[in-house]
Amino acid sequence: MGLPLARPALVTGVTLSLMEALGDFGTVQYFAVDTFSAGIFRTWLGLGDPISAMHLSAMLLLAIAVLMVGERYARGAARFHHTSTRYRPLPSLALHGLGAFGAAVACALPILLGFVLPALALGIWALGEGGMGLAQFFTYARNTLTVAAPTAVLAVALAVLLGYGRRLGMGPAGRFAIRVAALGYAIPGAVIAVGVLVPVAAFDNAVDAWMRANVGLSTGLLLTGSLTALIFAYLVRILAVAFNTIEAGLDKVTPNMDAAARSLGRSPLDTLHRVHLPMMRASLTTAGLLVFVEVMKELPATLMMRPFNFDTLSVKAYELASDERLSEAALPALAIVLVGVLPVILMSRAIARSRPGSGAVAGE
Repeated sequence: MGLPLARPALVTGVTLSLMEALGDFGTVQYFAVDTFSAGIFRTWLGLGDPISAMHLSAMLLLAIAVLMVGERYARGAARFHHTSTRYRPLPSLALHGLGAFGAAVACALPILLGFVLPALALGIWALGEGGMGLAQFFTYARNTLTVAAPTAVLAVALAVLLGYGRRLGMGPAGRFAIRVAALGYAIPGAVIAVGVLVPVAAFDNAVDAWMRANVGLSTGLLLTGSLTALIFAYLVRILAVAFNTIEAGLDKVTPNMDAAARSLGRSPLDTLHRVHLPMMRASLTTAGLLVFVEVMKELPATLMMRPFNFDTLSVKAYELASDERLSEAALPALAIVLVGVLPVILMSRAIARSRPGSGAVAGE
């Protein structure tokens, strides 16, 4: 009974793990494992062959599409939501002896091996001799903040507009556009970079050719290698993270609030400003923080599209680690890890509070 009901969560977890594995670049590149992401990056920048990089990107997109469509087809018309408004508290099982010890070890090992020990090692390296200087660190941190902060603000604003538009009611075309916009997170950063660089470079070349022919001046590269193109690639890649969080926050607001505001003569935008946004402060903060962290650790898109001499924390950590300068790479890597822990804590607390039966039992 439990496993069939948990299928959406299990499938989501497995799918996200597969997407992360397909899109990972830094780890596979460091350990010299040939994957699609590493091949796209190497083909584009190492071999200077954008056509082959686009072919690899198309093959990876096809594999991702088959994976997602196959899961949706296998699910069919099945639904997994509650059919009752009466919730009972989740049952608890008290463990003793070896059972309690085994459960504690099973829960502690992933945290110990996946976070505590690596963070401890990074901290020791960062504080020891050969670590990165604070002046350098603050330079890379400032660059990271320069791209992460505006991306977070824009992503949250776009997610609010899309989510509220969907709440007000959209036609099939609008719903399809939102679904397409939310697919970006399933696409690796290297593929996003190729998809953005090709049209942006074509636009820059067309403008430069026209200016040369008609004005006699060269405009150079207006968008290619700029922060504007890089932030746009981030938005394509990470908008789904903000949209899903904002949509979940909007779903918690009863439609009766919209009806009451409209009956008082408030417009849809005024209702959003006065009713929904104040009630969604936690969702807005969580969405912005999630986007900020995703931008901090995004590597392949940043490597392929960043301006010259513009290194973020993730880029510098990757470059130093590739050169086996682990002590210098420790401080930026540790900063990314510590910032990344914040949304995990917030989301864990939110999930615990929102779990049916965790608080007051409805209907009793």
